[in-house]
Amino acid sequence: METSTEAIIDRIESSYAGLVRLYRSVPVTKVEEAALPNGWSVKDTLAHIAAWEWRCVSLLDASHHTDAPFEAQPDVDAMNHQFYEERKEWGWEEVENDFREAHQALHEAIRRLPAQRLKDSFIQESIAGETWEHYAEHLPELQEWHKRVASNR
Repeated sequence: METSTEAIIDRIESSYAGLVRLYRSVPVTKVEEAALPNGWSVKDTLAHIAAWEWRCVSLLDASHHTDAPFEAQPDVDAMNHQFYEERKEWGWEEVENDFREAHQALHEAIRRLPAQRLKDSFIQESIAGETWEHYAEHLPELQEWHKRVASNR
């Protein structure tokens, strides 16, 4: 993988932009409907992604000299549930702002990471897993949702 800061951010940004294009092209009322197979709305999914990005920011900031923060194996299901419960009552504007702020904070955390740490394959794999690979997990259901919404116009 390309190890420059900007190359990694560009890879993240390219995947992120695909998510943004999907939700920005439909009415907010559709974004807020619980219409995904897991019972979530697109709003819930974006809040979930933002929560994981905030977690990644914290881990990157704590990993300037060690891999230890990334080595901990969280209970993903429990964290997903916690993130959902914390954010389920948030309005669309709050979720969208958090989604954008988390993404910007992620860029900044990557830029703050020492160059040698950024070149570390473990750090790179961790960033990939928390960003474009995570986005890709949700992309098919969001694309299917978008196709349904767009065809009902």
